[in-house]
Amino acid sequence: SITDLHRIQFSLFVEFAEENGSGRNTDAASFTEVDKETPFMAFLKAALPHAGVQPENVRQMLESHRGSRIDSPVFARELAFVIEKFGRGTEEDAKEILDLYLRGLQNLYLAVSFAERSKKHTGILWDILVNYCTSPPAPDDAEQQINSGSLFGSLLEAAAHCGADLSSLVSKIPPGMAIEGLREKLISSVIDYRHKVKIHEQASKIQADDKVGVLRELSHLSRRGSRISVSPSRKLSIISTKLSTKSRLQNERTRLTNISAFTSDTFSLSIR
Repeated sequence: SITDLHRIQFSLFVEFAEENGSGRNTDAASFTEVDKETPFMAFLKAALPHAGVQPENVRQMLESHRGSRIDSPVFARELAFVIEKFGRGTEEDAKEILDLYLRGLQNLYLAVSFAERSKKHTGILWDILVNYCTSPPAPDDAEQQINSGSLFGSLLEAAAHCGADLSSLVSKIPPGMAIEGLREKLISSVIDYRHKVKIHEQASKIQADDKVGVLRELSHLSRRGSRISVSPSRKLSIISTKLSTKSRLQNERTRLTNISAFTSDTFSLSIR
């Protein structure tokens, strides 16, 4: 059956991941926005809802292949997806997903995006992100201090792209941290936010205009006549009904005319 094929394909993905590189992220050291979706990730998104492969078994197998290293990029994104979509939704699960994005994939954008959409644990996740990007470097390590400022600048850019609250992040910048191009980053974020607001307003206006147009069309259609097909027997019945109604109206009209004439003659006789 299809579910049996899903289980076989999953086993093959896991077995040959190390040979074809599908389990590793080659750009693990760069904080890019979104990595390209691997065939294994596409398979999990399509197969897991059909229960051909149980999410609990997938999680156990992926964790066993990753080992105990949290910074390993092997199946990091796939495991984060399984935990997020089919996990228990606990705080421990949320922290594990964030660690997979930060230390496994080393992808700050994915980490920020998850922290923003995880409404239940967003406060705790943002605290972890800020602590990760503002971890105090050694006093004599100038290179680490520069990297720390660059990392927090990347956090600001990712937060602005995801629609997070930049004011709270700016207030958490440690004293003495140098962030190159901070002013330009904030101005660009504000301009981008204003553009998004304008797009939202224009989209709302277009939607309102479309709604008025649809309502007018429905009102016009409700007033239009409809053609009704009537069977021959029904036609004869309708014609006979109309004829009887017409005959009855004619008789009533004649009766009223006679009454009017009689009343007129009586009135003239009384005058005489």
